[in-house]
Amino acid sequence: MIAMDLDSTLLDWNGDEAGISPLARGALEGIARLGIITVIATGRSARTAQLELEAQGWRWGQPVPNYLIAFEKYCYQVRDGKNVEEDGLRGWNEERLRESRTVVQGIILPRLNDWLAVLEAEGLRPKRWNLDAGAGWLSLDYDDDLSARRATDRLGQLTASLPQLRPNRNSRIAGLIPRGGTKGESLSFLSRYLGIDPESVIAIGDSVNDMDMLDGTFGFFPVAVANAEGEVKEAVLRVGGLVTKEPASRGLSEAIRCLILSCGER
Repeated sequence: MIAMDLDSTLLDWNGDEAGISPLARGALEGIARLGIITVIATGRSARTAQLELEAQGWRWGQPVPNYLIAFEKYCYQVRDGKNVEEDGLRGWNEERLRESRTVVQGIILPRLNDWLAVLEAEGLRPKRWNLDAGAGWLSLDYDDDLSARRATDRLGQLTASLPQLRPNRNSRIAGLIPRGGTKGESLSFLSRYLGIDPESVIAIGDSVNDMDMLDGTFGFFPVAVANAEGEVKEAVLRVGGLVTKEPASRGLSEAIRCLILSCGER
């Protein structure tokens, strides 16, 4: 099984325009022919992830993905162009939704004003923030990566006594998520659900919100594309993973050809 982040991993971004390299298309079609299960693991909603890929001229699920992890936690099978919750997936998703609502309503909301005041006093007032009980997120938008990084570190300090929460960051967006609702936790569940050993799972990403797929926590083979953040690359190399020479979808293609297709050709 191979799991990939969507934005800046499967998708190349040039300003507001997204694309997928022809090499990546060919590589993904190649692993589909080999029967390798593909997963998109994204912070996007299921609907926006599907629309973004279909905008590239691909029908959803043909050739990718076979499974989707949306909002970093909700798992779906992609069947006949639709996102389907089988019984086992439904149970996981319902558990994640309960966790999200509990965390947002019972833990984050009563403390939010105090946390925002601390951040503002330290020059880290976000330009906007969002609290989403369905996604289970507190998201804080900043103008630059450094401010988001500093805010994430500070949130980690403020929530050190709250084990239900985990600081999270994706580029210029800092925030908090439920500890059970990460990409790594969800991919681990999905591999167990499908009966696939973690050692047979390749995880590919670029940002800190991909970290627990890539840092060896769950035993997946990790790949960081060339445009990945420095700490992500360091974590991947530390556990013997691969950092590609090419960025985003070209790096995805490079990893697939190096780790899968070239092996099948020998």
